[in-house]
Amino acid sequence: MTKHKSNQKLNTVNEIISKGVSRNVLQLRTEDYTYNGRTVHVRGQELINFGSCSYLGLEMDDRLKQGAIDAIQRYGVQFSSSRSYLSNTLYTEWESLLEEMFDAHVVTSTSVSLGHHAVIPVVVDPGDLIILDQQVHASVQDAVTKMKAQGIDVQIVRHNKLDELEKKIMSLKHQYNRIWYMIDGVYSMYGDFAPMKELVEMLDRHHNFHLYADDAHGMSIAGKNGTGVILSQVDFHPKMILATSLNKAYGAGGGAFFFKDKDLYHKVKNCGGSFIFSGGHQIPVIGAGIASARIHLSEEIYERQRKLKDRLRYCHYLLKEVHDLPVVSNVDSPIVYVGLGLVRVGYNMVQRVINDGCFVNLGVFPAVPETCTGLRFTITLHHTMEDIEKLCNILAYHFPRALEDENRTLSDIYRAFKHVPHFQLKKQEVQPVIQRSKNGFEVIHKQSIDEIDESLWNSLMSNQITMNWAGIRLLERTFSSNDAVENNWDFHYLILKDTTGKAVAATFFTLAMVKDDMLSASGVSNQIEELRKEDNYYLCSKTLVMGSLLTEGNHLYIDRNRTDWTTALTTLLDQIWEIQEQADANAVWLRDFHSDDDELTDFFMDQGFLKVNLPDTNIVYGIQSNPFAKYMESIPAKRRKYLKTGIFKHHDAFKTRIVTEYDKSELDRWYELYSQVKNASFEVNSFAQPIKLFTEMLNDPSFEVIEYTLKTDDGSDKVVGITFSHINEKYYNGILLGFDYNYLKTHDIYKQILYRTRLRAEELNCDRIYLGFTASEVKQKFGAIGIPQISMIQMKDHYNLSVLNLYSESRSIHKRERMLINVR
Repeated sequence: MTKHKSNQKLNTVNEIISKGVSRNVLQLRTEDYTYNGRTVHVRGQELINFGSCSYLGLEMDDRLKQGAIDAIQRYGVQFSSSRSYLSNTLYTEWESLLEEMFDAHVVTSTSVSLGHHAVIPVVVDPGDLIILDQQVHASVQDAVTKMKAQGIDVQIVRHNKLDELEKKIMSLKHQYNRIWYMIDGVYSMYGDFAPMKELVEMLDRHHNFHLYADDAHGMSIAGKNGTGVILSQVDFHPKMILATSLNKAYGAGGGAFFFKDKDLYHKVKNCGGSFIFSGGHQIPVIGAGIASARIHLSEEIYERQRKLKDRLRYCHYLLKEVHDLPVVSNVDSPIVYVGLGLVRVGYNMVQRVINDGCFVNLGVFPAVPETCTGLRFTITLHHTMEDIEKLCNILAYHFPRALEDENRTLSDIYRAFKHVPHFQLKKQEVQPVIQRSKNGFEVIHKQSIDEIDESLWNSLMSNQITMNWAGIRLLERTFSSNDAVENNWDFHYLILKDTTGKAVAATFFTLAMVKDDMLSASGVSNQIEELRKEDNYYLCSKTLVMGSLLTEGNHLYIDRNRTDWTTALTTLLDQIWEIQEQADANAVWLRDFHSDDDELTDFFMDQGFLKVNLPDTNIVYGIQSNPFAKYMESIPAKRRKYLKTGIFKHHDAFKTRIVTEYDKSELDRWYELYSQVKNASFEVNSFAQPIKLFTEMLNDPSFEVIEYTLKTDDGSDKVVGITFSHINEKYYNGILLGFDYNYLKTHDIYKQILYRTRLRAEELNCDRIYLGFTASEVKQKFGAIGIPQISMIQMKDHYNLSVLNLYSESRSIHKRERMLINVR
């Protein structure tokens, strides 16, 4: 894996969490000497705690406390022994009570997460298939990752899309012994429920279909004996394994896994890793667990469920009917999610609510998509109706003010959540974000470069990107009226002017079909390309790309000397999001920014964009003041020897010509050479360029095409290389190349091309050469400087990304040893 791809996901999450910590909304600690269940003290302030998952308030119940105390008095703080040898006496009573509650066999675990790692590897056999709901809890996904390393096939379906699930079952049921669908009963961010009645019908309909369900947030709040939301809807199906938490509404600690199949229960208990290799629960947890189980087996549990439901219904009534706030969650869920849209609105809103005396949570990526930031809170029996009224009034007061502070509207929220179940927003409240003029700026939006003054465009952009007005015009001609979807691009040009008519910002975008794995590791793309032989657009998304896939450089002109440059950029983003919405594009991709531009990076992250590292772009600067002959004298002897050997050993065998005329056979040969290079590496995995691009560049005076021939052993000349470059005033920009791989090692053809490209740029009096991504080590030996770059990406739907992560984590990924060359 190349440097720019390593730990990308971890680095992104780390940056987001670090921002939350710096804004005082994440990783906080209480300062209380004792708890009362209702309030906590944070940073010297007493807050009503709307962040607890102890929905029934049992963690403060005197009976659970006394159960824990009695257990400690009798057995001490812990019983330090592997459970495969000996377990504490109290387990007998606790597990017996749990089995009575569920009418099923139980294995208890010290946490639900550890339990998944013990249970899943035992119940899923070789020859089985795992299908994950896209939003199943991270602890399940983490455990499943290890199954992939054992060769178990894993797939994903969109959240709660049972039609997609059934299609997979129908098409795959004869290929696998069993098909496991893994879900949550209550999903932990939006608080929506799994469609259990329909899933049970599918269990009955398909003999090898099985269900693995985690009802952690549903435990205790519903169902007979408080057995959870899932069992409140359906009976315990024999082909279902049920996991649940004893650490939330149950009020004690740990997790429990229930089985109808006695043999499977014994197998899990005997073979589950954390059940046999680690210690048991702490003694007070078991004591409290016994006390809680007795409450669950009494009539009291139903009274607690009723009181909680009253609070939930009252809360939703206030939020939706009285205050008309954008609530996303299920009315029967103790998890409440209010959509806010951009992450900076989230920071603003959460800080406001905390300052007004209520502790709430921020829902942010990676728990939700980047544009689906929200305020997440929970309702428990510790809350009074007055507490709930206070919070809802606070939310209603601060919601419009947070939007106003951040210069946002309800349109953000509608755009982000319109496809989420339970979300409702009155359409008349959603106003268009963009008018012709906003924030004192005039937004000029054109869809052809012909509508933009050439001199204006070049004055703003020509020194920043690798193609000038004429080069982009060629792209417009090339990527239109083609048969293949990927070869038809929509162009969008944006210029922002102030009240004096001065341009303060400019950029352009292309709307194109993009491979989602374009920047993934080569091994990932290698696997996906095999599947694309059957479906050419597998894991591809309609994407709004800043610039184009054939241009490089800083595609964003912004006058940052102005004090209002962030306002200008926000106005520009609003127009971009409107274009995205109208085009129904899944992603917006902003590129190529310097990696050390923290100010711009922070700005985009506050708008909900994720930072993604790009490969270094390679640029040779100052070639007129430092021509190649002079450069050779200045470099270390080892590098000089490397270049001389690679260049001059076969120098006289090569001939070049600047192509002015050609025939079809020559064009076909050049395209075949390009295809060799394109297919040799997935370092930057894009669609192959159409041959129409070749003909357009050959016929455009702003492009230069150089053919390389080699005198072979039989004395004939063979075409072995081709380069296409764009000349943009003083810049020589490599666009595409191709060469015959048979001569890569024997004749150092790639080095020969780099050498002659540099000489040609010197001859044309150019001062800079853009050599593009990849093969940085070789290019930098010819004097290029690698410029670290980042892009900022924002997606509406993370489904393809979730699928892509499966390939990224797969054991079958093997690094391919390939020459990294410029394949733009």
